[in-house]
Amino acid sequence: MWEAEFTLAERTTLLEEGLFLRPSDYADEPYPITLRLIEDGRLNLVMNGPLHLHMPVRLLQGSADVDVPPTVAISLFHQISSPDLRLTLVKDADHRFSTPPCLAMITEAIEDVLRAREALPVEETPGLKVSNIR
Repeated sequence: MWEAEFTLAERTTLLEEGLFLRPSDYADEPYPITLRLIEDGRLNLVMNGPLHLHMPVRLLQGSADVDVPPTVAISLFHQISSPDLRLTLVKDADHRFSTPPCLAMITEAIEDVLRAREALPVEETPGLKVSNIR
């Protein structure tokens, strides 16, 4: 995100002020990006190796998402190891994924994960506690 998404001027603002107000396509107010967010993101990268998740996983992705392209979801799908993994690509859905049908899909995915997790054996995943998934 650092070099691909921000200009030199924006990176300089972040480094000097700790905050950059990025214009938003979704609201009149700009979106605050903090240096702390960038630094925390660097410490929590998940796209740089296998991601072993011992729980059901549902990925919902819009085909018209210009902020997080479908290729990112597909790459993540291939990096995840899960006993129950599904990727749903929704034609013409954008980054907000907030139309009534998309919101219904989110609700359905949550309910599906809650049902599916009961059928899986509980295993420890580094960084996750059993209490976080049950």
